[in-house]
Amino acid sequence: MSIPERRETAVLVPVAHHIEPLCEAGLTALERMGYPVFRVRGHSDIARGRSQMATQALEQGHRALMWIDADMMFVPEDVERFRQGEHALVGGVYPVKGQRRLTMRPLPGTTELVFGEQGDVVEVLYLATGFLFTRAEVYADIQRRLELPRCGSDPADAAIPFFLSIVANDGGTPSYLSEDFSFCYRARVAGHRVMADTRVRLGHIGTYVYTVEDAGRDRVLHPSFCFRLMPEHEGAPGQ
Repeated sequence: MSIPERRETAVLVPVAHHIEPLCEAGLTALERMGYPVFRVRGHSDIARGRSQMATQALEQGHRALMWIDADMMFVPEDVERFRQGEHALVGGVYPVKGQRRLTMRPLPGTTELVFGEQGDVVEVLYLATGFLFTRAEVYADIQRRLELPRCGSDPADAAIPFFLSIVANDGGTPSYLSEDFSFCYRARVAGHRVMADTRVRLGHIGTYVYTVEDAGRDRVLHPSFCFRLMPEHEGAPGQ
């Protein structure tokens, strides 16, 4: 497996209203490093928007796509690590704003996740796209395995529905998956593992910058943080 060059790795940034200054600083740093950054505005249907963005970037010849949401605080060097790494689908974990919940779903039987210096790359069931690296072969395998059509004849509006929301049968209970979880579901069906790098430190910018500690306890930053999972995947305090 050859490593895509920086210029072959499209950084895709869906923008609903604006890009947070801390996020823009990271995007500007990536551009200085040689990454092409695409800030795309105007998609009210995020599933369609992500599908169009991915389709266009892939048809332009990019060998990898790095998704970064406009409200993420991140370290550009983590993009470098993903690009040079072995995993075709890997991302960082961050909390839901204002809730003690993470934007991921662990594999059944997972009891805890360790974040920070003592973290690792672990397999998960689903992972949000706020900071997600994907190689082009993931999309090719999804399209081939699931026979996804290319919708639309205008290149500016064409979309392969990689992110179309689906209803999955998780443990016998129907689950309405978000567009990013639906993408991960398809990737797993197509034979790819969904990997989370818990060493990555992300901030989810809201009324303040949320970090993984907010999902487990009152805000205190630690070099490493252990997030314990209940059967319902709710977090209990940990360190």
